[in-house]
This record gives sequence, C-alpha cells and structure tokens, in this order.
Amino acid sequence: MKKFTFLTQEQYFDDEQLDIIKKRGTEAVITDFSILLGGFVSDYNHIQNDDSLEGRTGAYWTKSDDGDGDARVVYYDGDRN
Repeated sequence: MKKFTFLTQEQYFDDEQLDIIKKRGTEAVITDFSILLGGFVSDYNHIQNDDSLEGRTGAYWTKSDDGDGDARVVYYDGDRN
C-alpha cells in the first residue's frame, strides 16, 4: 500500500492536465478497491446514465492543498473542492 500515486490539482485541471483527463474528463467510475480503501461512492450519481453498480462514481483525493491544509477533492461530477 506504499506505492499509491496521488495526482495534483494541476494534473486534473490546470496547465499540467494529463492527456487522459483531457480526453475522458474528470468523471470516472469508482472501483471496488477504491471503496475498500475508503473512497466515497455516490449512490445517486453514475457515469453515462449507467445506474448499475459498475457505473457508480465517487470522489477522488489529490495531493494538492485545498488552501485550508486539507487535501483537494475531485467530486463525482468533476467539480473540485
């Protein structure tokens, strides 16, 4: 569990945005593994109207500071906080 990579805010939204984020957007399904590690899963929001368990979206943590000393979060709909 020591080999996790957390993206930065810039890799999600700004001038360092990853090509895959540019291509697919920030909304993504959340995996069972992510949920087991404590990831937030939304019961009401699903990717591309897929209301199955496989279509669930969630919130993702970044290693960027949110300005209050907490980790920046990317929500299920791609908004950041």
